[in-house]
Amino acid sequence: MAANLNDIESPTLSRFFQYYLEKRRGRDFPARADIDPCDFPYALGDITLIDVRYDPLKFFFRLDGSRHVERFGFDMTGRSLDEFPYPEMRQAIFDSYRDVIDHREPRRYFRDLESSGRWFRYETLLLPLSSDGTTIDMIISAISFHDLKIPIAAERVTSSQSSSAPGTAGRAGS
Repeated sequence: MAANLNDIESPTLSRFFQYYLEKRRGRDFPARADIDPCDFPYALGDITLIDVRYDPLKFFFRLDGSRHVERFGFDMTGRSLDEFPYPEMRQAIFDSYRDVIDHREPRRYFRDLESSGRWFRYETLLLPLSSDGTTIDMIISAISFHDLKIPIAAERVTSSQSSSAPGTAGRAGS
């Protein structure tokens, strides 16, 4: 299933995705320098910046959004994904980030998660950035949290759905 603005449920994510697309300006990816936080005050607490390093592939959190910190209960700013405290979720996140790198396109996911005895769902966009126009050296993640009124089975903690950017094929993910 192809992801486009009509597929995104969150109005905040839809607006941010449109901003990202405008910043591409005909390129495969915008650069981090093209993204100005003053342009999206509506989403600031929902944004995480992830540095990408290669050989071996590793991900580092340059900035972890304040709403992420509130929901997850810890701050990953300045830390490696390897330090993420929940192994199953760490692997699902790694696989999602790697999917962005492998397919060289934005991805969209839904995940169900239990935190502090409370279940919630979040929708996330993973958007590649490139300072040289070719190598993806950063991923910007935008998340929208949705509280769940119906309990979800514990074995679905890292379940997700994925779809790719406009005009591309998606795949069930992580």
